Amino acid sequence: MRKFLMTTTMACLLVASGSAQRQAAAGSPISGSIRSAFDMVKEYLTKSAAMVPEAKYSFKPAGVAAEVRTFGQIIGHVANANYMFCGSVTGQPMQGETGPGGVDYEKKTAKADLQKALADSFAFCDKAYASVTDAAGGQAITSLPIGPTTKIGALAFNNAHDFEHYGNLVTYLRAMGMVPPSSAPAK
Repeated sequence: MRKFLMTTTMACLLVASGSAQRQAAAGSPISGSIRSAFDMVKEYLTKSAAMVPEAKYSFKPAGVAAEVRTFGQIIGHVANANYMFCGSVTGQPMQGETGPGGVDYEKKTAKADLQKALADSFAFCDKAYASVTDAAGGQAITSLPIGPTTKIGALAFNNAHDFEHYGNLVTYLRAMGMVPPSSAPAK
């Protein structure tokens, strides 16, 4: 019985620690941790973009300055920035803060266009996160407006940026009477 309990406990721990397994399998616990945080914010942002009706993509809090972004503009801004940060890691830097071909997703207004831009930018970043190991993460990057950094630094900054704007969206979602994905009960 004791052996059964130990085996069951170990199996549960292994299943519960999927990100730790990925990190150990890759032999890169630092870059694996960075990737796990990216996967989390990617899910939150994707769910946020999906749950808001198209008519609310133009929402921004009442009484704020004109330069404050709408919900849709934040989604477009995140897509643009994902391309910028992840492109620097993969050696495909973008022109300014835009997507491929110089498209400024922040200027898009249709929900479907913005969801696609966000999904495509995440797919682009998936390749960047997959390409960086702990050993390669220290390679220098000088093409970003944040100043000189490393590949790991660029990916960590991308995570921070995505979480920063997810925080904006949390406020917008609450103001629209919605429960943000990170606060929603598990299904």
